[in-house]
Amino acid sequence: MNENVIALDGPAGSGKSTVAREIAEKIGFNYLDTGAFYRALTLYLFRKYESSPNDPSFAEWVKTSEAETALSGAKILCEFSAGNENKILLNGEDVSLAIRTPEITREIKHIANRRIYRDFVNRELHFLAKLHKLIMDGRDIGTEVFPDAKCKFYLTASSKVRADRRFLQLQEQGISADRDEIEREILLRDKSDMEREIAPLYQAKDAFLIDTDILSKNSVISKILEILDR
Repeated sequence: MNENVIALDGPAGSGKSTVAREIAEKIGFNYLDTGAFYRALTLYLFRKYESSPNDPSFAEWVKTSEAETALSGAKILCEFSAGNENKILLNGEDVSLAIRTPEITREIKHIANRRIYRDFVNRELHFLAKLHKLIMDGRDIGTEVFPDAKCKFYLTASSKVRADRRFLQLQEQGISADRDEIEREILLRDKSDMEREIAPLYQAKDAFLIDTDILSKNSVISKILEILDR
């Protein structure tokens, strides 16, 4: 059993990040949003794609040797801080907000669907887990990345509730977005995450299922803390 890792998996917008961040503070762990690593890698490769003389779609370009070679130039770090309001650094640049745009959300599936990019992110996560006690949220933390995690949770919610949450989050960050488009993208992301051949999204057999549609944030936190104290 990996005592350094608590896994929170589930679809986009199910409340994983908010809950994990508060629990981490309560139990003395660091919070790590693993999706941010995929977003940062997507941003990095998209920038490389835009400066490329080639002209395939981004989805096709990331399959090329040019894209895979460019991967060696990416350095993604998480800068932990008090309150777990962490920064994501891409080659030294704080991209914490830049990786949350709808454009990156649309393109991330092309990165998450390829083994070479998942392996890159997973190596970074395993390195961090050797140095810190971490609560990680993502899609496959308890099923593939850390199947030996100390404890696993699977958080879910309806697409409507998740779209509302994402819309409000973007508004608070000053990012313009269309709420209905957000829900459409969430449903497409769910389909992509659940049906991909590599590390699909599903509930681990030993994960505790929590539906955040019917529970307040504080109730979810209390439920998880109760399970961790067993």
